[in-house]
Amino acid sequence: MENKLETYLENSGLSQQSIAMMSNFWNRKSIVKKNDYLLRRTQKENYLYFIVSGCISLMVESENKNSVLGFGYDGSIITSFISFSSQSPSNLSLLAISDTELLKISKRELDQLISSDPEIAKWYHSLIEKTLIGHLKRQIELVTLSPKDSYKVFIERSGHLVNSIPLKYISSYLNMTPETLSRVRNMIS
Repeated sequence: MENKLETYLENSGLSQQSIAMMSNFWNRKSIVKKNDYLLRRTQKENYLYFIVSGCISLMVESENKNSVLGFGYDGSIITSFISFSSQSPSNLSLLAISDTELLKISKRELDQLISSDPEIAKWYHSLIEKTLIGHLKRQIELVTLSPKDSYKVFIERSGHLVNSIPLKYISSYLNMTPETLSRVRNMIS
């Protein structure tokens, strides 16, 4: 399990020394069962998570509608970044779409590592930057792409998720009804 984390950190360009430092802190395991929340809206996010196995949806929940903003899956990092960074109540929820195993590091511990190791600070800055760029690209796609093209981009980017995520989450992520997604999938098949 921790080998997956170390592989992820190695692929991020961190030195063995920085990986060892992070591994010392990023060692608490959490298991979240399918359909259970890792974080509910209004709770404060105290952890950055590495997903060892499973899938988590990042969503905005309201009385009328739940909107999926993204997914975290095997070998990726997820948190409610606004809440984690500001230590304020989250406006997002993290819901397990499947049984999910995670490793977590606290905000306090990560801040200590960032303060003590410039390489880890650079890694975290890069993580935030990539997350921001990904969200901005996604916003542009939502307003410029047709449903068919949106689905094609999703398949190119995250095709490995199609068979493991219920279609209601994919349709929400693509901002279309399940019926529209079904039609789009039939057109492409």
